Amino acid sequence: MQDEWRRRSLFREVNERIRGIHVEFSVASDRLEVLCECGRADCLRRVEVPARVYETVRTTPGYLVSRGHELPESDAVETDDGHWFVIAPRPAT
Repeated sequence: MQDEWRRRSLFREVNERIRGIHVEFSVASDRLEVLCECGRADCLRRVEVPARVYETVRTTPGYLVSRGHELPESDAVETDDGHWFVIAPRPAT
């Protein structure tokens, strides 16, 4: 389980870099294509979300997770104007 959380953190960092490039190059799209932050070793799924949803998720202590990749015991499903995403809380330390 610890490896999954490390992977989630790594993919969150990669997605932040993707967002930074999006901003730096003034990409006109209001959508971001980022990587699922589920933590599964075999997952390289891409998630396309509105930039405002991405920013909303980033104001939480959670992770952006693709539909079906949530952890049922700890992840909370959220919706935003028809866009489905999951906020996955970090483990208690």
